[in-house]
Amino acid sequence: MRSSLLQLEPRSWDDLTTAVRTAADTDVGAFQLVWESFSAREGLQSAEFCSPVGLATLSAALLLTPGQKATVLDPYMRGGEMLAAAYRHIGDAGGTVYGETLDGRLQAVASLYLLHLGVRPMLTSTRSDRWPPRRGHGAEVVLTNPPFNMSDAPGPGRRTGNWAYGPPPRGNDNFAWVQYVLDALVPGGRAVVVMPVKAGNSVNAAEREIRRALVRRGAVECVITLPSHLFSATPVPVSLWLLRRAEHPVREDILFVDAQELGEKVRRRRVLRETDREAITEVVRPWLEGEPSPDGEEYAVLASERGFSAAVVARAEIVGEEYSLRPADYLGGGCYGATPVAARLSEASDEAAEHMDTLRLLEQRAGGTENRYHTGSGPSDWDEAVLEDLCEIQAGPSYTRLPTGARTADAGVPLVFPQDLVGGKIADDPRNRVPCKTAKRFVKFELLPNDIVCVRTGAQQQPALVSGLQAGWLLSSNVMRLRVRPEAEIDPLYLHAYLGLQHAREWMSHRAAATAAPSLSSAALGHLPVRFPPIAQQRRCVDLLGELGQRVEAYAAYASALDRLRAELAEHLLHGSAEPLCRPSID
Repeated sequence: MRSSLLQLEPRSWDDLTTAVRTAADTDVGAFQLVWESFSAREGLQSAEFCSPVGLATLSAALLLTPGQKATVLDPYMRGGEMLAAAYRHIGDAGGTVYGETLDGRLQAVASLYLLHLGVRPMLTSTRSDRWPPRRGHGAEVVLTNPPFNMSDAPGPGRRTGNWAYGPPPRGNDNFAWVQYVLDALVPGGRAVVVMPVKAGNSVNAAEREIRRALVRRGAVECVITLPSHLFSATPVPVSLWLLRRAEHPVREDILFVDAQELGEKVRRRRVLRETDREAITEVVRPWLEGEPSPDGEEYAVLASERGFSAAVVARAEIVGEEYSLRPADYLGGGCYGATPVAARLSEASDEAAEHMDTLRLLEQRAGGTENRYHTGSGPSDWDEAVLEDLCEIQAGPSYTRLPTGARTADAGVPLVFPQDLVGGKIADDPRNRVPCKTAKRFVKFELLPNDIVCVRTGAQQQPALVSGLQAGWLLSSNVMRLRVRPEAEIDPLYLHAYLGLQHAREWMSHRAAATAAPSLSSAALGHLPVRFPPIAQQRRCVDLLGELGQRVEAYAAYASALDRLRAELAEHLLHGSAEPLCRPSID
């Protein structure tokens, strides 16, 4: 301890007490942030780096329900992320969490993480035996992220016996882990196993035979392809294999999900947001819990509505695909036998038609919006004031009060940054959040409906208007808030439109560019001159601009829907799963 403290720079007692107090104020989420940071900085290998929070949370949500009493096992627990996600999902329902690891150091890390959550797990190190004999207990749920494409030294039983679905190849343990997981389940128990995508259609003969046995015996219920770059140390894309220790009769179909386009890029990684996890869960959970519709189109439609693709494929059809468990082989790339073509095309066509109907309605209501103004010699009864007389201007908290380490990408109160200001609005799903406990200390920086957010530090963006759904969100250090004073004779929507004018934005950009790094101070912004008519005329201006804005958005949505219909139609026309109809000739 003394040696470590002597290496601190600068060597200040105040620095040490600040660090200790900061650590004391953090919640359990801080441990995960430290562990992920360690994983990224140390460049840990597949056998060591941690499971992303979003991945672990999704895995738990797919198989567990809040309050469920279950025995949960992770036979390769890394830093304990999967078990922590399971505990967060089911709460203190009286279940048991078990964990196994090959590394005693990681056993200590996982123990510390779970103890922070209030869990007393049963964790063991299996360093002496990578494939220990059958346990005295079985698990109802297994959640695990085993190492990818790594090899165990071949030992007794590697090629003979001990493998219910076939001996795995030497040099790669992917399918050894799958069988080990299935063997750990009680009859009817379920598992989520993180697998590399290429394991789903690898050409290795031994792996193909194992997939064949898994499919024929009904051990695979669902396969979900996730985005690449989820892990800090590798860009390798992964899939979730949802397995079940088969009971008779077994299911005749498998659900394939391609969610590669979900997630949001945060620095060099992609993060599965809460909305992404909910979207996947809303499709997969009904499949696991109920009976599929006769043609499986219901699940394809549900997935499409949520921004990804899904198909129900009969086990008999998988034979023709070399027992592939790769969703893309059934959802695109030239193989459309399992895809509900009619449903996808009909949905895309209906969406375009719906936007067209909206456009027609808006055009009817507008009734010549373009002519609802006249030109004259200029305003006579307008006022002019500087911004600070019309608004309370509040800059975001300093960086020292709200540093990067205090943020999280997964849960808590959203933080608004300059990149979240898009087209005069605030993005619905910002990239950064702070824990609710932290947010309570920053009430001064909360947003209310009709507040206006401007860029404080960084490249200037069009100021954004706060909507009702964004009430309670917080300013980041890089933005500032304008809140119209109750006594000011100006409508917040009018002011927002005025600040979006070219001359106002240039005024702000010039003041920000006057500093070494682009930065606009509250004092400088307060001197911005604003001209405005009587309040009634302001509101007429806002109404007219609003109507035109709605029509612009409607046309953009219609164009986007037509583009989607064209892309969808091209995929099927040019692969032969749809044919164009001949128009009757006109003599």
